[in-house]
Amino acid sequence: MSREGKELNVNLVWNNMKSGDEKSLTQLFKLFYSDLYRYGIKIFNLPDLVKDSIQDVFMRIWEKRLTLGNVKNPKAYLITAFRRTMFSNKDSLMSEMSDELLSKEEQKIFSFDNSEFLEVQEVTSNLRNVLVKTINALPERQRELIYLRFYFNLSYAEIAPIMEVNEQTVRNLMQRAMVNLRKKIHRDLIEGIEDLDNLLILFFMFFKKK
Repeated sequence: MSREGKELNVNLVWNNMKSGDEKSLTQLFKLFYSDLYRYGIKIFNLPDLVKDSIQDVFMRIWEKRLTLGNVKNPKAYLITAFRRTMFSNKDSLMSEMSDELLSKEEQKIFSFDNSEFLEVQEVTSNLRNVLVKTINALPERQRELIYLRFYFNLSYAEIAPIMEVNEQTVRNLMQRAMVNLRKKIHRDLIEGIEDLDNLLILFFMFFKKK
């Protein structure tokens, strides 16, 4: 199914939820839970915080469904709400977190691992290793931006409120990220691929969903 087709279906489910259909709320939860969880755990390596924040987001949109207004892309809306909720919940839990939990959280800050990507003919093992290594060498904000752009397939305008910056800042950040990647990726590794954008789109097509 095309991206447009998927978005049309999601928008239909979203509008049904706003009209009071609880089954549509459940459908949205099942549709987005895995992606939200994977995104959240890359920001805070605290599963309970991530799970509770996802629950909070869906409870809130159900409670406020009549005043949500016009949402063009439910996926972008949910990611934005989820990220803000996580940070809010984390701040309120800081005083209750043990030193062990705080240390665990700091161990993983938006990094990637080879095991998260399917082994496929389209992306050789060598290329996958290089991409993971070079992306992980980028600053944290650039790694998060690449994930939002190439895995979630969001526009710069949709990413801006998620990262709480303006659209031009997102564009500048992406430009720096791509320059950094081009410096580190050997030309012979991406032979036959027209540009780095296409390579990253292809790369994240094989990101495992759980």
